[in-house]
Amino acid sequence: MITKVLKTIEAYQMLSPDSAVVAGVSGGADSMALLHVLQNRRKDWPELKVTAAHVNHCLRGAEADRDEEHVRRYCQREGIPLEVLKIDVREEAAKRKLGLEACGRAVRYEFFRQLAGENGVIATAHTLSDLAETVLLHLTRGTGLKGLCGIPPVRENIVRPLIDCSRREIEDYCREHKIPYVTDSTNLEAWYSRNKVRLQVLPALKEINPAFEEAVGRMAQSLREDDGCLWEEARELLGRAALEKDGWSCSVLSRGRKPVRIRAIRLLQGASRPEARHLEEIDRIILAGQGGVSVPGGLDFHANRGVLRTVPHKKRKIPQ
Repeated sequence: MITKVLKTIEAYQMLSPDSAVVAGVSGGADSMALLHVLQNRRKDWPELKVTAAHVNHCLRGAEADRDEEHVRRYCQREGIPLEVLKIDVREEAAKRKLGLEACGRAVRYEFFRQLAGENGVIATAHTLSDLAETVLLHLTRGTGLKGLCGIPPVRENIVRPLIDCSRREIEDYCREHKIPYVTDSTNLEAWYSRNKVRLQVLPALKEINPAFEEAVGRMAQSLREDDGCLWEEARELLGRAALEKDGWSCSVLSRGRKPVRIRAIRLLQGASRPEARHLEEIDRIILAGQGGVSVPGGLDFHANRGVLRTVPHKKRKIPQ
């Protein structure tokens, strides 16, 4: 497995010999294997700095405290710097008006980013199995190309060195190297959608193709390359359509193929959060050269006299 992980790190240029890495460590097999791999990498890269980061979400009572203590003991034994955040995510979710899962993710990444700073790297333990589960979940909800790409190996300063390794490979690695890990009991409860995919759907698909996860991984990689080409075309289209004063020419945008136009719209969305129906409506006003669409998150798209402009909600006046 280690050869595969090192190959992934090199292929996606995830780390350099002097990187400062914050590794998200829950205490489970995946994250403990990740921490072990990173710490061992320091034998060849002595300037590599590895810090473990653990978040106790206070959602599983004594079990959550057990996980925290497990990570503390392991890091102390191995001499690995550790940072711990203990936060009542249920209470935090109520404050932020978010679901538990969304809030937990937000809290984790805020903590990781705080530790990593501007120049650090965040390493998470997402695996090939996680990627396959994510693709299947996206399929159940209806998805486009982005959803079929699954979990990207690299996103901004977040890297996933284990993304080409299956969960079985990782558990074998832990046994081989005698790496202790804990098991989240909620992972065995099949009423959660992801757990149902993991416990029931994936085993059935592996009966058809034992290498199903690897097949999904190859598909996702191929589709990421295709998607990357479309995004590059979208950037070029926006560049050609940009007007000297402000806005973008609807005529030039209309000459792009629809998948490219939709991506061009996404590049303009900023912090707004358009749904698929908003993207379709914005595409229609581009083709018509006239009209307006209000998008959740604070942005309006207006086409007037063949010019597309984006206007913050607070500036409601439509340009003439």
